Amino acid sequence: MTNKQSDDEQQEWLSGITVFLIRECELAYLDTLLKLLDHYGFNVLCSVPIESGQQQALAQWVLDDGQEQGNFASSGSPPVFLLVVQDVHPVPVKRMSSDSPNLRLPTIRATFSATLSPEESKAEQQSPIHCSRDADQAFKYLKTLVPEQIGKIREAALSNDAAFRTPYPVLADLSKEVCRAKVELVDFHGTEAICKTFRPGRERYLEREVKARELGASLPEVSRLLEVGTHYLVFERYANCMERILSPRAPFSNHGLLPIWAIERVRAVILHYRSLGYECIDLNPHDLIYDPCQGLKIIDFEFLQPGSDEIKTLKGNYAWYAVPSIFTGDLPPSARQSSYRQCWFPYTGLPRSLCLSELPRPLLAMVRSVALVPLTLDGLRRVSWRHIQRFVRS
Repeated sequence: MTNKQSDDEQQEWLSGITVFLIRECELAYLDTLLKLLDHYGFNVLCSVPIESGQQQALAQWVLDDGQEQGNFASSGSPPVFLLVVQDVHPVPVKRMSSDSPNLRLPTIRATFSATLSPEESKAEQQSPIHCSRDADQAFKYLKTLVPEQIGKIREAALSNDAAFRTPYPVLADLSKEVCRAKVELVDFHGTEAICKTFRPGRERYLEREVKARELGASLPEVSRLLEVGTHYLVFERYANCMERILSPRAPFSNHGLLPIWAIERVRAVILHYRSLGYECIDLNPHDLIYDPCQGLKIIDFEFLQPGSDEIKTLKGNYAWYAVPSIFTGDLPPSARQSSYRQCWFPYTGLPRSLCLSELPRPLLAMVRSVALVPLTLDGLRRVSWRHIQRFVRS
């Protein structure tokens, strides 16, 4: 083994490590940054103040690297705080011109900068919060600022990487954003199954999935668990033939409407959990699949959480209404606004008020026939907008 190979293996743990240098003007917003990092799946491995003797030299160091636009030191103050974070599943940036090894980092930096100066235009906003641009620079900062903690940081990073490994042979990656967990088709003892591996520190989402199966054991729509691990869950695999049952379909729409019987079953599921004191937060049509043999299934309960009380009505449920401000649990970004019109109506074709109680199916079918008009207009607007964008780009 050559020295270069040995060095590469020793530094492999740095692939998901990012070092943030936080200025004094940003320190008051540290909680906001930590929430952003948590939302995008990062783990904090180290957070310490930067010694006063290193602050000015470090600010100049950043300027000399030529990474920041504008004067890093004068855009607020020198860096006074160090934050070392890890993303166990970084999203590689395809553009060679990018100064970031992880596609999530530019989004975090831009969102955080907008938080600091929401009234200013992009041109007027101060330079974004500084972070290391690659593994080499991250290690350079660690050796300079916290050399005595590198061993501890490395150990924590390796432990997180190990916890996020898929426990079974992977057949296909079915993941989307991977902010909380990755989803993969695996070989589960000779049978195809779905494995959901959660990021370290997101075990509470795993626990909610398990709790949902315990509370909903009597519901045929609740997908079945095959195995529960420390950081992963294995689910029964279902054939997803949802397109077969989505009908009628409005012109220019991307999909048809849920059959009325399926809407009735969604109502029953939400009511079941509400009667037990739980809310199906973030339940949406994309969490539904249809298996020709096993019927309608709900596959995601990561945000199932206790509500305010045991409730026997659908009015105010957290899947179709905005989550009230008094709720202090985990929420997806859109939960404070009602998502029924944007999320559910294109799949139900029914006003929310008509989904709150049992009504004759012929009546609901008649209302849905009228709803095809606004759904057609919405689809036509989307198609027109896409054509306009293509024309502008060309």
